[in-house]
Amino acid sequence: MEEKVKIRAVLLGGFVVLLIAMGVGRFAYTPLLPPMMEQYGFDADDAGLLASLNYLGYLVGAFAAGALCRVLGEGRLLVVGLALSVLSTAATGLFLSLSAVGLLRLVAGLASAFCFVAASGAVLNALAREGRDGLAGLFYGGVGFGIVLSGLLAVPLLEQFNATGAWVALGLLSALLLWPVRGLLHGSPVQPRRKKAAAKPPLPRGGRFYRLVAAYGLEGFGYIITGTFLVAAAGTVFEAAGAAGVWIVAGCAAIPSAFLWSQAARRFGALPSLIAAYFLQAIGIALPVFFPNPVGVTLGALLFGGTFMGIVGMALATGGSLLPAGRARVIGLMTGIYGIGQIIGPFLAGFMAARTGSFDLSLIVAATAVCAGGLLLLPDALRGASSSSSPAP
Repeated sequence: MEEKVKIRAVLLGGFVVLLIAMGVGRFAYTPLLPPMMEQYGFDADDAGLLASLNYLGYLVGAFAAGALCRVLGEGRLLVVGLALSVLSTAATGLFLSLSAVGLLRLVAGLASAFCFVAASGAVLNALAREGRDGLAGLFYGGVGFGIVLSGLLAVPLLEQFNATGAWVALGLLSALLLWPVRGLLHGSPVQPRRKKAAAKPPLPRGGRFYRLVAAYGLEGFGYIITGTFLVAAAGTVFEAAGAAGVWIVAGCAAIPSAFLWSQAARRFGALPSLIAAYFLQAIGIALPVFFPNPVGVTLGALLFGGTFMGIVGMALATGGSLLPAGRARVIGLMTGIYGIGQIIGPFLAGFMAARTGSFDLSLIVAATAVCAGGLLLLPDALRGASSSSSPAP
């Protein structure tokens, strides 16, 4: 009974970490951007710069997080990341200059990477110790729940206050939500693991691991193009409120997706399920282009939201299983490669959209990249690879 309570506390703590750092700290920017542009005086180029700074912070944080987990311990890095996330969220409502908001978006990206890598390592390790790996998908649902929460709160907060007040309110809400995180902190190594740090295990080698990492980078590229332009693309079909609702639809689909895909992976195998998620997401990304109507856009949002966190959960679990003693290091590397895709994607997509006058080509490129990621994994799946197997020589 005590073991069940402990697992629940760890899962709830990890869920709330992702809700705060990812769902609010990173993704509240999407619904709050239009009023921010009006109130802060930002133009489209400024908005793109702010998004890129956030992705840059995420990239730097992802590559640094593995080493910081070894030096500080996952628990301490979680505390640092959460503090930075809450403070940067609230402070975005206290400064109006582009340089100040840009710095805060950079810090928010850094914080979200710290929280994501440290929480993923802590939760996956705790579940592995108890033989409950199949529950990992519940933890990743925190991102989708945070997207829905920030999307639903954006409208009333903006009506009651304005963009600055909405950021401060979301920061205060994030602070109030910190209490459940203690369950994860109690189950994480807070002290640095000095003895293990001296004998740092090497990263997995071989084509199977490299293909997994490359496929994950392609997912980061295709996912961020879609996540950035989904609402804008929906604006050609829906009015403003309906277009914002498409983002909430994607968030709702994301909440259970990681858990459902983890169950599919247990039944059908990790790589076959991962490939299926890649192909379904590629279809979802392309649907608004070929079917530019409410049904096509909504179904596309459902497929996108219903797969992107599932892919994250399955890919990181597969990579982490190749180096159980260094999960945070593997997760940090994979998250960093994912982050590189996130930086390249918006620049390329914005360049194409500016010259074609629509988001269609950008979405097609995103769908092609995601499809290519699935195809990269296909040979290993056909050879009967599984999430628990060792990398091929």
